[in-house]
Amino acid sequence: MKKLKLLGISILLVGVLAACGEAATTEEESAEGQAEETTDEVAEEEAEESDAEEGVIELNQEIADNDSFKATLVSIERIYDETWDEEKIEVVFDVENKRDDTIEFQAREVSIDGRMVDEMLLTMSTEVASGKSAKAVLTIQDYEGGDLPELEEDFEMLLHVFSWDDYDFQEQAEVNVTFE
Repeated sequence: MKKLKLLGISILLVGVLAACGEAATTEEESAEGQAEETTDEVAEEEAEESDAEEGVIELNQEIADNDSFKATLVSIERIYDETWDEEKIEVVFDVENKRDDTIEFQAREVSIDGRMVDEMLLTMSTEVASGKSAKAVLTIQDYEGGDLPELEEDFEMLLHVFSWDDYDFQEQAEVNVTFE
């Protein structure tokens, strides 16, 4: 009887150890698969970033620096989103609020290559607290699949700055970029 119990326990123990070994192997294979997927994802992201950098126009052009705010035009980039099969233009500003209240940065009167851009295609509204800075991005995107301007000659707009707390405060800075 004791031998039978010992044999049963031995078989049970061998079964448990075998199951643990399979689980460990499965976890190792899973971890290796995840590592390979992560490596593939990083490589894809780097490829996308290098492709995106080809359409980037680095400017770092100071637009305004006064008692109220500072604004620098950082870059203009044409981006193609394969997922949505859409193209957009992003204009990136670095903005700083020098006032004691919160101010808002918006894009007005945008034109590319001498033609006005429909306001329905524009999105930019960045709120910046007192003494803080932020990245303000103007996105020009046609959600209906229309053609965006080519950015061959020039880009112009007004950077409109105002305060929701002080309706008397409004300033604008002209943005002019000529492409060669």
